[in-house]
Amino acid sequence: MEAVLVSSLEEVLENVKQFNKDLQNETDIVQQLTQFKHWYYISDLQAFGPSKYIGYKDMNTVKYARGKGKTGIDTEKVLKQWFVKLPKESIRSQELMSELEKLLEQYGKKVRSNAVIHVLKREGG
Repeated sequence: MEAVLVSSLEEVLENVKQFNKDLQNETDIVQQLTQFKHWYYISDLQAFGPSKYIGYKDMNTVKYARGKGKTGIDTEKVLKQWFVKLPKESIRSQELMSELEKLLEQYGKKVRSNAVIHVLKREGG
């Protein structure tokens, strides 16, 4: 089944909610936390979601299927219209990275050393 990219910010927000539900339910996605490089933060939800998961329509762990047939390059392009990447050295980026580390620690996982955080453009970092 062909994965379809999101076409609205609402779809992204739903995916972020679903990703966090999948985490709480300790689905298979937990095993893959260390693989994600591009993390997106939604302050309204106070929640993170990885690009490769939140960039496709109606995503869930089962559909994600360990990233099979999915590429972060495609999702980065589509997510760019709503999000901006924070400079690693920015205070906001460091604060959010710390939050992300705490989140992953709950599942015994670590954030990739080259991970980056993106926020909604209206938040501006």
